[in-house]
Amino acid sequence: MPTGYTAKLMEEGQTFQEFILGCARAFGACITMRDDQNDAPIPDKFEPSDYYAKNIVEAEEKLKWLKTMSETERTAFGEAEKAKEIDDLNSYINKTVVENIRLEEMEAYVNAWYPPTDDHLGLKKFMLEQIKISKNDVSYSERSLDCAKLKPPLAYYTVAISGAKRDINYCTKEQAKKIDRVNDRNEWIRQLRMSI
Repeated sequence: MPTGYTAKLMEEGQTFQEFILGCARAFGACITMRDDQNDAPIPDKFEPSDYYAKNIVEAEEKLKWLKTMSETERTAFGEAEKAKEIDDLNSYINKTVVENIRLEEMEAYVNAWYPPTDDHLGLKKFMLEQIKISKNDVSYSERSLDCAKLKPPLAYYTVAISGAKRDINYCTKEQAKKIDRVNDRNEWIRQLRMSI
């Protein structure tokens, strides 16, 4: 039975070069092509994704915007961020409480159920385990909510500044790694092409 790599060889025939380049899709340099059409050509050169480069620009723009704020704008920004965090935490806690109530109600039903045979005892145990591991502890979120209510608005501004700087630093490092990986992939392809 042919595989995705041998189908063309078996059905139509292939040159060694076509076969090796098709099989190369299963290896590091071409791994991102493994799900492409089998006849999609392997490029002579891969280009790095612009994901991190775009994030660097966005973080730099955000940092610049934050640094140009007046004291009043910084406070307003912090108040808006604080309100959003408090709202998000309240929503999460309320949703989790409702989910936990549903789980507890079902747990009561499961506990009250008498399995019809000993062969069904495992099912009851399994259902109770699933309920137990699905319950969420909201105490961390409640503590976070208490902290958010006490945090001054300017602390949110400071966090946003450090977050933008951290994003710039992280994305710059990741972009450099991405470029190195692409360069390695391109060298692998170059060496493969030279060998055939």
